[in-house]
Amino acid sequence: MHTADRFCDLTGFHPDRLEPVVYAHDGSCCTLIEVDGTRTIVSDEEFEEAAILRIAGSLAQILKRPGHNLSISFESSLNTHADIETLATAQLRSADQKGLSLEAIVEEGRVVLERRARRERILVAVWTRPDAAISEELAEEIRQTRALWRSLPPASEAQNPFLKLDALEGPHAAFVKRVVEALTDARLQVRVLGPEDDGSRRDLTEIRRAILFHETPTVWRPFGPGTRAHPAAKERIDDDVGAFFAPTVARQIMTANAEASSDLRTIAVGGRRYALAVMRMFPATILAFDRLLEALLQRTSRSADLPFRICLHIEAPNDGGMAMKLRKVAAGLIAWASPSNRNLFESLRTLEEIIGRDSEAIVKCRLTACTWVEPGEEPGRLDQRRSTLKNALMTWGDALIADAPHNPLRALCETIAGMNYRASIAPASLAPLGDLAVMFPFHRTAEIFRQGQTMLLNPDGRMMPYEALSPEQLFWLTLIFATPGSGKSVLMNRLNVEFAAFQPSRVLPFLGVIDVGVSSSGLIELIRNALPPERRHEAYYVRLLNDHAHAINPLGLGLGRRRPLPRERVFVENFLATLLDLRQDGSEQLISRLVTRLYQLKSDLEFGSSPAIYQPGIDVEVDRAIRDAAIVVGERTRWWRIVDEFVALGRILPAMRAQRYAEPILEDLARVLGERIMTEDFGETLVKSAQRALESAIERFPVFARPTRLDLGEARVIAIDLNDVALRHKAPDAERNNALMFMISRHAFLSKISGHAEEIGSMDLPTEPDVRAKYVAFWENRYAEIAETPKRLCMDEYHLTGGVATIAKQVLSDVREGRKWGLEVILASQLLADFEVLADMASTVMILNADSNELREAARKTFGFSDAVKRALERQVHGPRGSRGANFLARFKLRDEERWVVLNNSLGPRMLWALTTRAEDRQVRDELYRRMDVNEALRVLAARFPEGTAHDTWKKVAGRHHDADERIAAMLADEIVAQIMRGEIRT
Repeated sequence: MHTADRFCDLTGFHPDRLEPVVYAHDGSCCTLIEVDGTRTIVSDEEFEEAAILRIAGSLAQILKRPGHNLSISFESSLNTHADIETLATAQLRSADQKGLSLEAIVEEGRVVLERRARRERILVAVWTRPDAAISEELAEEIRQTRALWRSLPPASEAQNPFLKLDALEGPHAAFVKRVVEALTDARLQVRVLGPEDDGSRRDLTEIRRAILFHETPTVWRPFGPGTRAHPAAKERIDDDVGAFFAPTVARQIMTANAEASSDLRTIAVGGRRYALAVMRMFPATILAFDRLLEALLQRTSRSADLPFRICLHIEAPNDGGMAMKLRKVAAGLIAWASPSNRNLFESLRTLEEIIGRDSEAIVKCRLTACTWVEPGEEPGRLDQRRSTLKNALMTWGDALIADAPHNPLRALCETIAGMNYRASIAPASLAPLGDLAVMFPFHRTAEIFRQGQTMLLNPDGRMMPYEALSPEQLFWLTLIFATPGSGKSVLMNRLNVEFAAFQPSRVLPFLGVIDVGVSSSGLIELIRNALPPERRHEAYYVRLLNDHAHAINPLGLGLGRRRPLPRERVFVENFLATLLDLRQDGSEQLISRLVTRLYQLKSDLEFGSSPAIYQPGIDVEVDRAIRDAAIVVGERTRWWRIVDEFVALGRILPAMRAQRYAEPILEDLARVLGERIMTEDFGETLVKSAQRALESAIERFPVFARPTRLDLGEARVIAIDLNDVALRHKAPDAERNNALMFMISRHAFLSKISGHAEEIGSMDLPTEPDVRAKYVAFWENRYAEIAETPKRLCMDEYHLTGGVATIAKQVLSDVREGRKWGLEVILASQLLADFEVLADMASTVMILNADSNELREAARKTFGFSDAVKRALERQVHGPRGSRGANFLARFKLRDEERWVVLNNSLGPRMLWALTTRAEDRQVRDELYRRMDVNEALRVLAARFPEGTAHDTWKKVAGRHHDADERIAAMLADEIVAQIMRGEIRT
């Protein structure tokens, strides 16, 4: 196409060199840099300082000399479909690999994102023109390359393979390096775009998609110079061989016809119709780019769906003696001198003064902008969008904005960074680079992760992936601070659902939730009903009671181990310290000795020990397994021998069950405390205190005092509800009680999934080679599965523990050790004081609300954030806002930096129904789960009750029926099914 040569300057590239450089027809070099934004929240003042000192100051010397250009574009649109489809496809694939049927949830997530998400792209085109090279070297090289090109047969449409000029390679590489360093020093997240491993070109793809978005695949592969596999058929015979070679890059980019309107105010190309605007005169007062975005991205305004692109072109003046020329201009104006000219003379003197500074440069600048309507949109909307765009630009510091009627296609191309090495449509203005730097569109908080199983948004709608168990983080401890009503349960349950379903893994992850109340029951019901019937036991909800039927032995160990591993010992000591609550000198040493002696006493591998003896009738399932396995037992048979026999036969489940009776229990501590050496070493007072505390604990906590009865079986996603054992009131010892319940629940879950292969050599196992080999084989297989499976432990309502020192100590131990076996720990609390000793270790912090200055200051003291972060917390984080979701402040501690960002959690009615905590709604939902597939149930509920609750309908149904035998939830479910059959509910 002839238009390609006219409006796009890009000609070719060298595919074999794998360099991020594209060449223009005159040999100019272009490298494209993508800017995500600032690496953390910064204030306007901090950004202005970074832009002026680090960006403008670093580039000033280069931009004083001719031959270097920068084009900086910012694009925002609703073209998020491809990104959302990629996410949805990955989520469906991950859920399917785990056997989970969650199509309704993925569908809704797609809809929510398409309604609110925006696509942002910030690109910097770094140009080096022939003017930057040494003239003598350049002239000789151009002469040689032209001679080489002319020596070939005529090829009018082919890429010139001799575009690369060695004289420009050094200056361009230096310029690109300086730009990247300047942006990085300003704490911006940047990457240089170029060739990918699959042969695609991110740089050229971004340029082509800017004008032909709907006609350019994301992995577009442009053709480099060389022969074509299938040459074009020539219609006439001549000497031109261009049809046998790949066309220029410009001809590969500009592959669609363009049609301008009769008044030249709009132009249609690639399915879009564009309207353009150019800045005829820069504003007298230059304002930050964010001020412009405030007008363009207001979600409640008519411009909520406004797509736009703004491009700023900067180049070094190509004529020397700028200071002299300014003096001549000033002299020529003397005849016009008047008081009204004082500002003009002052500006000229300022420019003349700036020219002499090393850290500043006077540059030419141009600004072009465009908006558009997409294929299928009403064409009349373009006039409204053009008016909105021009109005915002004109109020951005009182700039003069006009259409570009004389050459709309060229103006459109000049809104695209990298399309042209020099802009010409908008008039150039002279300005100090330091002033212009404030206009750069970089003051956007960058995404933290490149991928993730959860897709959140920022307040403006930019998609922000969240990656659990990110390798970029040294530890995986997440702290969530949330006041009541701030959306904590919704966020946590969403994160847990998407962790269970979408975390990259072929198996269902290990997820344990410890909660006080039923808020996690929706998570379990969703996962359980999304699994095939034969696997629904893998999701398990239990309401813990303080009785023998729910007993969990805190002294239990992994299969076959007679002594605890170091991490197990840490837990046992922390638990006993909390349980006995001894506050006398020497209590820590006493507990340490108790643990050592206790396991010696109950081991069958220690001399002088007293291992437990098998007694029939204690566990009928073990008795049955003994008979089935033909294991010979006598009056003095030890439980440990039965365990070993089962393992030798490969009967792992009965071996685990039998081990419960071989392990020590709390009552065995009494025997250890009664040994004379304990009194001799620790004194009678301390030992007596321990004995009284132990007796009281055994009586008060039957749930801790017997061999384990609570069997989690093969469950992988587990919720343990402490509602009936946690104390919410300010009773004496309430916090210790709650800490114990959290710790024992943690033990029940983590005992299933903790550890790593390096521990096997340290295990205290039987010495018989055959038996030991069986144990080793079991643990090798078990640890291999554990290593491959994502793991998360989540403790909600953590504030009920009062931050008891031992539980905080246990959490820190779990976090340090858990990294070795892939465990993430999440704690949620209403009290900042709970996190004081954990804040430094936390890899992620989420603050869901802080609605008073006192709370914000306390949060800053706890987590150590800046004034800019505090202002973001004050302005943007206010709890749930209806369909707009809930903003929250997040900190992510990566390997080499700490980053803050404001994120938004938005859910649709299907997810709200799946996770509801309202009793009536849960009953209705669970009734529909029994009647139909989980996906269909959620679709029906969302269609019938889009607000996420059936509360009003429940009351109406309850008012019509008075029969106590009739269940309201069942009647309401029956009505819903009837409405479906009548076609009144459409999903």
